[in-house]
Amino acid sequence: MNRLTMRVAALLAITTAAVTAAPGAAQARPVRPELETMAGVGQVTLTGDRQDGDHVWFAVAATNAGGRLWYRHLSPEGAVRAAGWADVTCLEVTGNVALLAATVPDGVDGIRNHGFYLKLTDNATRPDDLVFIQTLNGSEPPPAYCVDPDVQVPGWPHYPVQIGGYTVHGD
Repeated sequence: MNRLTMRVAALLAITTAAVTAAPGAAQARPVRPELETMAGVGQVTLTGDRQDGDHVWFAVAATNAGGRLWYRHLSPEGAVRAAGWADVTCLEVTGNVALLAATVPDGVDGIRNHGFYLKLTDNATRPDDLVFIQTLNGSEPPPAYCVDPDVQVPGWPHYPVQIGGYTVHGD
């Protein structure tokens, strides 16, 4: 087994033991029955008043037990506007749609209390569809739960993944 698989197996064993020992905990937060995953690397090009022409890359290696999101935001000329990583705090997969939340630890890329919230539709043979929102350097830590950007900010732009792609797996 590779390290990630061993870590996920250990986390699942601990979670199962905790739920068995404390049934009230299972009622407080439902345990998702199977391992959900999202993985891949992709680039979108921003349009409109969201830094028109900028390229944003997201790399993701995540399960519903955790993971990592890497980001790189480039100007049309190739200058780096932001780059770093975030810890995945939530992943929920339904069919071919994944909701992902990730928090940038304080100090990474000079950022404090920054969160990413992505909704990805894995379109298999067509370009994937990505919509994302962010919290920016607030005074409080960002929410760690999954958020659907289409619900939080109706009409927010969706972007086709132009280079690369993602795979999601779940229920």
